[in-house]
Parts: sequence; C-alpha cells; structure tokens
Amino acid sequence: MGRTIQSATQTWVEEDAALRRFVRALRKSDQVLIDELIALSHSHVAEASYASNLYPMDIYLVSMLLELYKKVKQLELKLEQNGLLPVEELHPSRGLVSLLELVNQEPDAPADEAPAFVSPDEDDAPAEYVDLQEGA
Repeated sequence: MGRTIQSATQTWVEEDAALRRFVRALRKSDQVLIDELIALSHSHVAEASYASNLYPMDIYLVSMLLELYKKVKQLELKLEQNGLLPVEELHPSRGLVSLLELVNQEPDAPADEAPAFVSPDEDDAPAEYVDLQEGA
C-alpha cells in the first residue's frame, strides 16, 4: 500500500523546486545568499516532519530564522567576550523583560518614565464577543 502523504524530505525537495524560478530571477549575489538560506532550512527537515499542522514553507522559513538567530547569538557572545557589547545587552529575553518592566511599573512612577499599562476593571464593562468576519 502506498503512502498517503509525502515525507518531509520529499516536501522540502518540492518547495526547493518551487523556489528555483524565483532564485533565478535574483541577482547573482542574492542567489548565493538565498541558496545559503535554503541550505539552512534543510538542516531541520527531520524536525519538520513533526509539524504536520503547518504549511511546509512555514516550517522552512522558521528553520531559516532559527539558524540565523543562532548565528546572531554567537556573534553577540563574541562581541561580549571582546568587550564590545555590554553584558546586560545579552539577556536572552531582553525585549520581554523590558515589556514586563513597563507593564509592572508602579502608578506613581516619575513623569519621565513611560506610564504603566492600566487594564480596565471587570466591573466597568462586561466582556463582549465581536465577530470580525461579520461584514466579510
């Protein structure tokens, strides 16, 4: 009995073939870069087989982002080791921490700081369902 769905490797080969026309339309210097990105996505084909709920191209794009992010983190560590980047800049969730600090800020904070987020009380207005597809 034959397979009902393609393997992750077969899907990757099809996505690569679909991108070839786009890649050929790029400048030579960009073609080299996109080929490197495609190669980065290929390193996560095995993991992509577990994400059957996502579109194949989405998995490959996330794989590319993951590999690029790892390279950025390596560069940040090298900069920090050479004293060119302060250690506090290397916090793994620096964007999240600053957002949480903003949300948890005290209401009587100085005026030069950003105001704290004020959520509406539950007594003010009841939750209401809004159908965003109503007019579509």
